[in-house]
Amino acid sequence: MTKDIILCNRKSYGGLRAGPVRYIVVHYTAGDGDTAAGNGRYFSRVPQQASAHWFVDEQEAVASVPEKYVAWHCGADIYVHPECRNANSIGVELCSRKDAQGDYYFTDSTVRNALELVKELMEKYNVPVERVVRHYDVTGKICPAPFVGKGTEDWKEFKKMLTEKRYDTLDDMPAWAKPTVGKLLNKDILQGTGKGLDLSMDMLRMLVILDRAGKFD
Repeated sequence: MTKDIILCNRKSYGGLRAGPVRYIVVHYTAGDGDTAAGNGRYFSRVPQQASAHWFVDEQEAVASVPEKYVAWHCGADIYVHPECRNANSIGVELCSRKDAQGDYYFTDSTVRNALELVKELMEKYNVPVERVVRHYDVTGKICPAPFVGKGTEDWKEFKKMLTEKRYDTLDDMPAWAKPTVGKLLNKDILQGTGKGLDLSMDMLRMLVILDRAGKFD
C-alpha cells in the first residue's frame, strides 16, 4: 500500500487535540468506486462540515486532516458511545462500491489496506482492538454500511484480523504448513503481497487440507 498526503481545507476541521488519541473510528465514503485521492482532493478544495484523517482505497491511503488535529467525523447531537468523540479519535474512511442490488461493499484490497493502516495507528497511539469502533458504535448511524446489519460478521472478522498473527515468509510458518506452502510457491500458485505472503492460521489450515486432498497435484 502506498501513502499520500492531500491536506484537507483548513475550514473543515477543528483545532489541536487537547488529549491523547484513544479510539479509531471506521467509516465508509458511501461512494461507488470512488478513490482515496479523489476524496482527498474534494475535501481540500471545498469547505465542509465533515472531515476525516484518512481515506483508504484499493491502491493507497491518503492523509487528509493531520492526526494532531480534531477531524469532524463522528460528531452528533446524541451519542450511543459513552466516551468516543471527535476530540479523542482518528477517523478512517474506506472507499466503497455498490453491487447489482445497490448494496455497498468493500473490495478485498480496500479491506487489506485498511487493516494495514489501522494496525499502524493502533501501534502508534497504543489503541487496543476494543477501541477500534464503527461510526455506528459511536452515534448509531449506519456507517460503515458494509460492516453494519448483515455485515456485522464481516466487521467481527475485520476486528479479528487486526490482532491475529500473519505469516509473511516460509520460515515463519509452523512445520506442518511448510511443505504445502513450499509446493504452492514453487508452482507460482502463491505469490503473496508486496509485504510478504500475508497468510493467517486459518488460511494455512485450509491450504493444507486442500493439499492433502490432492487439489494441488
